Amino acid sequence: MRRLTTYTMLAFFLGAFIFGLNAFAGKSVDWPGYAGGSHLAVIEGTIKSIDLEKNEICFERCELLGDAPLMVTEDTACYIGDEVTNITSIRGGTEFKTSDKFDITDLEAGDYIKCNFSKKDGKYEAVRIIYTIPFINISGG
Repeated sequence: MRRLTTYTMLAFFLGAFIFGLNAFAGKSVDWPGYAGGSHLAVIEGTIKSIDLEKNEICFERCELLGDAPLMVTEDTACYIGDEVTNITSIRGGTEFKTSDKFDITDLEAGDYIKCNFSKKDGKYEAVRIIYTIPFINISGG
């Protein structure tokens, strides 16, 4: 009886362990609130104005920023992406290539961007900006 109980418990714990490894495939889960609430650490919207002398970007409507500008630093990385670009995930998000990089001077008012930010001294600083290009539907006729 003792041997049967030991093997049953071993099978149960081994099964739970293997299921746990398989369920998450060895990856960390993006829990809300983990790493500063990564999902909330994304701003997206249409640029109302951009001032490269002050290094500021203002959005048309942004609940998080209100009328406050988004500050751009020399460390801000800029990439070209689209609507499905995943920058909300702590792990497994979109990885960008060197060919996807572009200069901040290429942005204009009316462009739609997504960006990760950090808050320092009460100011929002852009860490990574993604210029979002809409899908173009080309149909032959």
